[in-house]
Amino acid sequence: MFLAWSFFALNAFFLLLGLLITLSFEATLAHVFRKVEGEAHSIRWIQQAGAWEMITAIFLSRGMKAKTPRRTLTTTLFISGALVAVPIAIRFFVKEARTEANPSQELVSSRQIIPVGTITGLTGWTFPVTYDTNVEEALTMVINSTMAIPRAVPTKRYRPKVSSYELVCDRFDIYAPNRKILVLPNDGCASIALLSLDIDVSSDLSRMYTAPRSNGRVKVVIPALAGKFHKNKPEAVQELLIAPRVQHDGEECLTLNAGVTIADADRARITSSPTIVLTRCQLKSGKSITISSSSIKFLSPSNEMFHSIATSIFGTQNELVLAMQDSANNSTLTTLPANEFEEVMVLEVKVTSNGVVALVCQWTRQSIAEVPHIVCIYSISSVYITKPQPIDPNIAQRLVNKGLNPPWTNLTAAATLSYLPLASKDKVSFDIPKILDDSVAVARYFASIGNNFVVDWEGSMVYIFFDTVEIVKGYEIPLGLFISIVGVMVACCVYLVATEFTLDA
Repeated sequence: MFLAWSFFALNAFFLLLGLLITLSFEATLAHVFRKVEGEAHSIRWIQQAGAWEMITAIFLSRGMKAKTPRRTLTTTLFISGALVAVPIAIRFFVKEARTEANPSQELVSSRQIIPVGTITGLTGWTFPVTYDTNVEEALTMVINSTMAIPRAVPTKRYRPKVSSYELVCDRFDIYAPNRKILVLPNDGCASIALLSLDIDVSSDLSRMYTAPRSNGRVKVVIPALAGKFHKNKPEAVQELLIAPRVQHDGEECLTLNAGVTIADADRARITSSPTIVLTRCQLKSGKSITISSSSIKFLSPSNEMFHSIATSIFGTQNELVLAMQDSANNSTLTTLPANEFEEVMVLEVKVTSNGVVALVCQWTRQSIAEVPHIVCIYSISSVYITKPQPIDPNIAQRLVNKGLNPPWTNLTAAATLSYLPLASKDKVSFDIPKILDDSVAVARYFASIGNNFVVDWEGSMVYIFFDTVEIVKGYEIPLGLFISIVGVMVACCVYLVATEFTLDA
């Protein structure tokens, strides 16, 4: 049973309990000693004087020949002490607790700094996900941060309001490495283009070819010029960058999982923390597109080490990893063109009902490494295209003639979740199976938030509709125990009133 009491109220309750028990015991002594002659009244007066007087009296009565008064006084002292200990013992069953009360809804608006540069996004919406954190809880914490609730009430708990949604499209045609080359037709109602920023736009892609693997699977081999970064900094090694672009009903939504420069190309490892980048676009038709792009980036210093490195990360049963291993073994991946600025990129692609999974590897030769090496990205792009959902009138009236989609001249990232490793003395490790599952989970969760999360890109504002509850502090006590305590207190009160009338009579 939850009691919404303060610390002082709880202590006053137990103080009253102790007082009633003590008074009831004294009333009992009055009834007993009233019928007993001799030293009974003296013992009663000593008891009323307190424990110290009772102990002193017992000590001084050691030489008395009559043992009965001493025994009576000792028994009275023992019972008095036991009754005083009752409220203290009960306190061990009372625990501090919190509960939620007064559920309501609240629209929160906050001004955002939306930089326009290589990546357009919401500044500060990056959150670390620890090894054992639930990704939906992590995303909730991102949205619940003071960046979104600048005037948050400390005693309230905010959770984004979720709504039911209905998908309008779950079949996708896959394009790569740009939105013009169809590599995996799937009778789709929408398309996903896996844009590679590591290939120069001026590349001649006539030598690119595809090899269907099975239903919903394809291998893509792309000999092409390295991207602008590699031309400008041939001494550096850059992680691969994949930007999924979704097109539906003539409108597009794009996001990017950014990369970093690799400092040590001779070390086999995951090169940076896995991330999930989340973007939501509102189409003119009222439909919305939610994209979550997760990526795990790793490097193999040599062809011979690829198998051991990839399987240590993804396990021995991952079909895309096994297929990429075949490309490494038969020299498809590891044969470099004569042009020093040309690279070979191999994509193993699998379409799903939620989007596309791709393992992309590049056999590259920057001068930072003594020999060519393999850089890879394992990317899961989860896409939810939903039917128009009602928008709260309070939000709608603020968005008249406002642009709800980010500017397409830039890549976009609304929120980023960055995974933290579990570190030990010898190594760090990531929960890879969990990360692979999280891409779908976070897209599904954000789709359920729907129009309760709206970004006004032109006005640099974010509007979020929250379900709120008041957090009430109090104490938890077993119901049966509380009823018993109240019963004892009522009985004590009745007994004391009856004693007053009896003694007076």
